[in-house]
Amino acid sequence: MKELDILLVRYVRERLPAASTSERDVFAEFLELPDPDIARYLLAGDVPDDPRHAALCRALLRAD
Repeated sequence: MKELDILLVRYVRERLPAASTSERDVFAEFLELPDPDIARYLLAGDVPDDPRHAALCRALLRAD
């Protein structure tokens, strides 16, 4: 989905270079989720049960 690509690429360019190792690990783990789940979390406003994923979603959505 183009909308997801925009959010993810923006995050990778702007935040990932300065991210901690643990944040990078959570990001890689998050990307392994099924695409429909990622879309629900980033586009539909659902909140992941995993608090690490929830924090990452907040960071992804506020990346400028």
